[in-house]
Parts: sequence; C-alpha cells; structure tokens
Amino acid sequence: MLRPVIVGTLVFAALVTSAAADSAAIPDFSGLWDRGNESWFHDVPGDNTGKPLVRVSPSQQQEAGDYNNPILQPWAREIVKANAERELREEYVPTAHGSCVPSGVPEVLNLREPVQLLQGQDKITIIYQRDHQIREVYLNRDHPEHVQSSWYGDSVGHYEGDTLVIDTVGQAVKPLSVVDGFGTPHTAKLHVVERYRVIRDARGKGLEVKFRVEDPGAFTMPWAGMVVYRPARGAWEEVVCAENNRSFADGTVLAQIPEQARPDF
Repeated sequence: MLRPVIVGTLVFAALVTSAAADSAAIPDFSGLWDRGNESWFHDVPGDNTGKPLVRVSPSQQQEAGDYNNPILQPWAREIVKANAERELREEYVPTAHGSCVPSGVPEVLNLREPVQLLQGQDKITIIYQRDHQIREVYLNRDHPEHVQSSWYGDSVGHYEGDTLVIDTVGQAVKPLSVVDGFGTPHTAKLHVVERYRVIRDARGKGLEVKFRVEDPGAFTMPWAGMVVYRPARGAWEEVVCAENNRSFADGTVLAQIPEQARPDF
C-alpha cells in the first residue's frame, strides 16, 4: 500500500523541481530602467557589420548625424544630410517623440525616460514613461503570415538562457517613422532583432540591449548597435507630449499638436 504513495511523491517532486528549474532559467528584468543623459546608440564591440550613425554636431542639443556613414542608401543619405544641415543652422527638425507620435524600433531605445518590462507567461509588455508608449511582445510563436503594419509592428520573442530575444517586422512607414535621433528613415522591409540581458560592469547593474537592423530598402548593409539602461531613480511619472509641446525659450510651437474636433465626454 505504500508503493503508490512513494511513486506519487516522487512524481510530484520531479514536477516541482522541473517548474523551479524553468522559473530559474527565465531572467528577471523587473524594476524601472532608464538611459540617464544618453540618447544615442553605441557600437557593438567585436561586431563586423555596419555601425550606427554618430553625432557630428559640437553640441548634444543638435541632432546632426553623420550622413557619410556607408550604411546609408543614397536617398536615405540625402534625408539625413538635410536634417543635419538644418540642425547645424539651429533650425528645429521635427522628431517622433517631439511630435507626439510613437518612436518605433530601434529609436524607442533612445528615449531617456524610464522603461519597464512586464514579463508574463505568454507575453511581455514593455511600457515607456514617455507618452505612455507600449509594446507587446508575444512569446514562443511566429509572426503571422500577413502582418498588419503599425507604428511598432509585430514583435515576437523567446528566451535564450539569460537573454530575451525580440524579433520585430511590419513597422509602418510614415513621415516621422525613423530608426534613430538623426531622422534616418526606413522602409517596409525593416527587420529588427533585439537582445536584452542584465549585466554587471564597472558602473554596476545594467540592462544591456544589443540590436541588429536589416532594411535593404534604406541601408546598404545590416548594421548593429547597443544601449545600456541603468536602474532608474525615483517614481514613475506622467509625461504627456501634447500638453506642453513648446520651446522653453520663446514659447514657439515645436511641432503640430494633435487636435480633436469633439470631446470624448
């Protein structure tokens, strides 16, 4: 009579051990993370693909990118060049985050405000403090056969050891849908793969994100970049772009503020 009890106990213990092992294998990205004072991409050490654009302006307030970067197709180069020349003349160049529209991937990684990853069993929700932007990443599934284009496209993910891998396609092509802070455009062929993992370095704990961009319509070659988030200090704040989209210096409107003819109430 004792044998069934022993067998049942062993099976239960095996299931508990297996569940604990599966749980331990999933990295923990909880907490708030931010970019501090950074809003640009870094090169990936040891990577031999193309490099992200870098700032050529003397001031961090001017988002003038290196339009001679060989990753750019001729038409994309002309757009980056025109933006850089306007920035250097101290003319305002509209941006996604300055015009109250979603930033897209990978440009959203350059938002300085906090970000939070909510890890569920089948989905990860990424919440950005800036303008309440949200990305949904569905785990362990393929992209649908027909992806409906949108600001953030379709994102699917899976874990590889201590790393979360996110694959994104189907980002919409709009006037302000760009891949970086220099206004570098993309086409409907844009494909971005991000790799998130927690690190510890000389500066302490960080959330490292390496990414690879492919878009033969806008770029001559694949290119890679990376950013590192650090634990954010302070509480989550409410940031709404359209409430005060004006220059602090003279009060001029920086970009068109969305308007609604009828109230929602």
